[in-house]
Amino acid sequence: MRSPLRPPLRLVVSAGLSTALSLGLIAGAAPAIAGTGASAADTGAADPSPVSEEGVRAFLDERVPALLEEFDTPGAAVSVSQGSTALFQQGYGVTDLESEEPVSAEGTSFPVASVSKSFTAVAMLQLVDQGEIDLGTDVNEYLPEGIRIPDTYPGRPITPHHLLTHTSGFEEAVGGMMPVEGEPVSPLRDYIGEHVPERVEPPGRFVSYSNYGTAMAGLIVEEVSGQDFMDYTQEHVFAPLGMERSGFATTDAAGERFDVPAVHRYPGRNEVQPPEALNVIPAGGAYATAADMTRFMGALLGGGELDGTRVLSPESTELMLGHRAGNHDLLAGSGYGTWERHLDPVRVVGHTGDLGGAHSEYALVPGADLGVFVTVNSDGSGTDILNDLRTTIVTEFLEEFAGTAAQGSGTAADGAGNGDPDAFAGVYLTTRSAENDPSALKTAMDQMTVTAAADGTLRTSSPILSGATWTPIGDGVFRNETGDRLAFMEEDGEIIGLTMDALASQGYKRVDAYADPQLHVMVALGALAVIATMVAWPVTALVRTVRGADAAPYRGAARAGRIGAALTGLICVGFTGFLVYALSNGGMLETLLFTSSPALTVPLAIAGVLTAGLLVAAAASWSRGWWTLSGRLHYTLVVLAAAVFIGIGGWYNLVWLP
Repeated sequence: MRSPLRPPLRLVVSAGLSTALSLGLIAGAAPAIAGTGASAADTGAADPSPVSEEGVRAFLDERVPALLEEFDTPGAAVSVSQGSTALFQQGYGVTDLESEEPVSAEGTSFPVASVSKSFTAVAMLQLVDQGEIDLGTDVNEYLPEGIRIPDTYPGRPITPHHLLTHTSGFEEAVGGMMPVEGEPVSPLRDYIGEHVPERVEPPGRFVSYSNYGTAMAGLIVEEVSGQDFMDYTQEHVFAPLGMERSGFATTDAAGERFDVPAVHRYPGRNEVQPPEALNVIPAGGAYATAADMTRFMGALLGGGELDGTRVLSPESTELMLGHRAGNHDLLAGSGYGTWERHLDPVRVVGHTGDLGGAHSEYALVPGADLGVFVTVNSDGSGTDILNDLRTTIVTEFLEEFAGTAAQGSGTAADGAGNGDPDAFAGVYLTTRSAENDPSALKTAMDQMTVTAAADGTLRTSSPILSGATWTPIGDGVFRNETGDRLAFMEEDGEIIGLTMDALASQGYKRVDAYADPQLHVMVALGALAVIATMVAWPVTALVRTVRGADAAPYRGAARAGRIGAALTGLICVGFTGFLVYALSNGGMLETLLFTSSPALTVPLAIAGVLTAGLLVAAAASWSRGWWTLSGRLHYTLVVLAAAVFIGIGGWYNLVWLP
């Protein structure tokens, strides 16, 4: 459910992007969706083509098949709404490379991942319309007995508003989001109660995509309505809109209720995999056909009403489509259950969704009464995490029929200064960070380094995003060569973070040098290099044997100390190899993280216990005169290196603690 289920986060280290897809899991890292009010002439946008069924069909029938081939994707479905009218709906390609069954816009129900969050928002806002929920009330007033959010920031409770705008301040702990293989999906109440994340920021400080927050919104719907969440949404959201082949469902139930396509995972490989089961159903567990999505988009464009049936008040519909929160006032942000996208000169709002092998997006242009939905059944072969197949189709459609600016058409800087560029330089880590969960691993990849140039421009670099040069345009805002904007967040006169239009679903917090993940990686690798020097021990032992040297200093406790160090070193090196393999093995890391696998925390916990004993042995080596001076120095350095390596593992929550 990528950010915006992906923030978004695609986090991959190798050429494949699948792990990051899911680490956004249900994110819909939604490239942001908002306009600045600039004119078409300013942005290079072309005059839009007239919107007609014939024109839309001609355009999509040409571009979608070509893009399916370009991105090596088996199938897609696309639909277009103009106001309440279903203007166009079409399936392309096949649902399964093995069966070659054609995709049907009316009959194929795709898993739409984080697009689900828009349905959940409608459900909660319906209860707001009925006076059952107040958006400014402490969520503890609505949660079941036994589930309470701690008062971490006295006087600043988390409210439904914060849940719907991803500003709750929860850490991004993903443990438990997926059931362990072979186990059923957890009841929503159990998942929410057993996996309450830490509150790491005061509510409202940052926008930070939270699947847990949306799942909690679903539980509140369940508690206030007195109905199971899936039953409630079926009765009050999908059925009234005539979305007959859509709804929330577990993967097993979806296979029985709907015609679900196969999902093809891992970029460039298209391996058919079982769909990902989720415990966070309200955040990413919905299925929908392209035809049904025209009805949903039509209802939002119609102020909450479709074909005489009202599912939402005009006021609540505006809460979904308007700007409700953001990391910077001048950049894209969120509505309730939606995200803005920066596409000059029109305002666009919608949501993306990503699971392994399944990617969807709908985008609405309220000013043109226009909506488009795209869904695909493969990770494809693209390498640009912000411009995959689904996003490319949506973007090209909006350029053609809404007159949005093409990529690369952003205006050059006007020379406006933003003060001393060195003030912005530093390391910034994603606000979607975990402080008590092994998913902190993704923080090490989702970071940004900002450097300043003498000409006032800034340069950003990142392990997962393309580098860019940013030119100041005033008010702490910068623009790059593609027209994307970046801005810095200030608090009490200090720079505390940055945000981008292209990643409105999260920000990046400024951190001190000691918290730089790149520094941690270098130190960890250095520690491993020292640990690896233990291979010299058997060599020196052989030399002593050949020479007939006295072996007494190498027996007893001294020998046990070296054996313990060797075992600890093997665990550290083996665990590193395991992590590297997991990072390069598509869905393996995501499964380990989302199921809270002990494989991520137990090895270094064992190594930590051994290292505590080794520190005692190192002290004893000096007090008892074990080995030669160089031998004692070497042993001590190895033990300290192991302690440093395990300490870094602990920083990323990779050491189990009782």
